Amino acid sequence: MLSLLKALPNIGLYFSIWVIFAYWLHKNKHRLTTLIIIIGIVLFLLSATNYVPKKLIASIESAYDPIDLDLIDRSESYYIHVLGAGASRDARLPASMNLNQETLIRLIEGIRVYNYLDQAILVTSAASTNEPISQAEISKDAAISLGVNERDIEMLKTPITTLEEALAFKTEIGTNKNIILVTSAVHMPRAVEIFKDQGLKVISAPTGYLYKEDDTSYNGITLPSISSLELMNSYHVAQLKHVYYRILKKK
Repeated sequence: MLSLLKALPNIGLYFSIWVIFAYWLHKNKHRLTTLIIIIGIVLFLLSATNYVPKKLIASIESAYDPIDLDLIDRSESYYIHVLGAGASRDARLPASMNLNQETLIRLIEGIRVYNYLDQAILVTSAASTNEPISQAEISKDAAISLGVNERDIEMLKTPITTLEEALAFKTEIGTNKNIILVTSAVHMPRAVEIFKDQGLKVISAPTGYLYKEDDTSYNGITLPSISSLELMNSYHVAQLKHVYYRILKKK
């Protein structure tokens, strides 16, 4: 099921099915042909133009604000858990270049928080599929190259999913810890829910925001674009995985 979720949750698949279905209806002169075509075009325009995808993404990302370091008690010790999101293993490249963009953004935020605190352990996590070196190890090497003391890093090298990352933290590090959870803003609501379900109290540190407001950004209706479809797909994937967790994995 997990591999299916990773392979198929793309709205492009739905529109491909719609095109094939509409063509079949048209070929067979079905009376619903016009209605199906109109519905498909409307849904495509809603997905491919700027306004709706950005609003939907913002509805997820606004659940947690960026971490306010001024509110953190620096006399306490913390575990900064940076969740994995993918990496390559090109021997030509330094570790930081082998992390994919999302993982690198998360790691940079984790290091920013680490640099602010007096007592902090940076936790890198995630396994690799059929590779000798885990994503956690690549993230650790990248963190060291960016100035983090090796003694301040712990690795969770076996998790594949967010649930497994929470379970690994609980098993290998413990539950009675001050955890600062670093992940993408669109992923944070699901991640927090998963960690809380495992009895882990976390301080959220979302990063990698897909929706940003500034004077130069236009967030109204635009012409159809690939970037808008990608935003809509990010929303779709986030929601699909959240539903999957709540129905099939949540206890």
